[in-house]
Amino acid sequence: MVRPVDPTPATPATPGARRAAAEGGGWPARRAIRSLRPSFLFESRPEDEGLVNLRDNENPFAGPHRRYPDNTNRPLVGLYADALDILEGHVEGHGAAVAAPPEGWRWGPETILLTRGAGDALDLVFRTFFEPHADAVAVTPPSFALFDELAAVHEVERLRVPLLGSAHDRLDVPTLARSGAAGVILCDPGNPSGTSLRPGEVERLLAAYDGLVVVDEAYVEYTGRASHRHIVPRHPNLVVVRSMSKALGLAGLRLGAVLAQPGIVAALWRARLPFALPAPVAAEAAAALADPAALRRGVELFTAERDRLAAGLRRCPGILWAGSAAGFVTVRTERPATEVAERLRAAGLAVLPDPMGWRGHLRFSVGEPADNDRLLAVLTESGVHIDEREGP
Repeated sequence: MVRPVDPTPATPATPGARRAAAEGGGWPARRAIRSLRPSFLFESRPEDEGLVNLRDNENPFAGPHRRYPDNTNRPLVGLYADALDILEGHVEGHGAAVAAPPEGWRWGPETILLTRGAGDALDLVFRTFFEPHADAVAVTPPSFALFDELAAVHEVERLRVPLLGSAHDRLDVPTLARSGAAGVILCDPGNPSGTSLRPGEVERLLAAYDGLVVVDEAYVEYTGRASHRHIVPRHPNLVVVRSMSKALGLAGLRLGAVLAQPGIVAALWRARLPFALPAPVAAEAAAALADPAALRRGVELFTAERDRLAAGLRRCPGILWAGSAAGFVTVRTERPATEVAERLRAAGLAVLPDPMGWRGHLRFSVGEPADNDRLLAVLTESGVHIDEREGP
């Protein structure tokens, strides 16, 4: 069920806040998760302790993949945590803008849970923290369609509180704070909008709202700003979801992560299926994360080409607006978006009209320079090859 939030003043305690107060603090999981004792919480293999493994029901006569993968992925978590710092090193003024974490805080297995893509991370959050048929979550359209799908699958009501501003870059904090929702699910930078929230918007929400705040940061490496993960140590109700599919270019491996305080990560562990990451996937990811400088160079090349594409699109006739802070460019078109998409399809170019149901908009993935030139040429109807490499 989807409904807008009633704007009339009211300040009910959120279901999440009521549950937290009842348990004396922290962020509690659903009742079913709290009483669950997972069957597979192996921290290590018997072989690691010098024991013969007669525990795991593996076939000793099979091939190279006969053993179950690492259940904790501790080495991979360490590589990922180190890579995040290198990837964010391109943020100008990064060191001055990010507050130092509290003493004793560390990014590691207690605060990072690796998942099978960001979608799996979001699914785990819904399964762990929102009671079916009881809780509601607030979404901020235009937003990622998966939020609505997960709410429907887990039978959690959705409350729609649209983003504000012509750039869709502000939260309606008063309405979200009084919504009664157990959680607010944000996408920053936004998909499909392609815009990033103004600095301080998430902090404003956290100051006014005591439910769970989940920020999907699948495209954050492309924004040039620091991740919201840096404020996680100060906010026990903040969950940051990341993806390795986008900027890191590991889409085929299907890897994501949840970054949150230890209590939240521990609760997610209880709901997580065992042996979630196949051993070949973990090995491939470890090899990529071992060279974070190369990953960062890939991000810089991508953002330069994205900015060039966005600048070209803004010069095209019939383009009224463009959002280009994420890993794509979304535009508002004068003509119906489906009509423009059909014209591009006839020219051999596949794009996404009305992304996530956002009517009147087109979303363009960033292609190789020659493909982007072809797109711009078709849209300008000039047939002239566009070869400048300028920023916005």
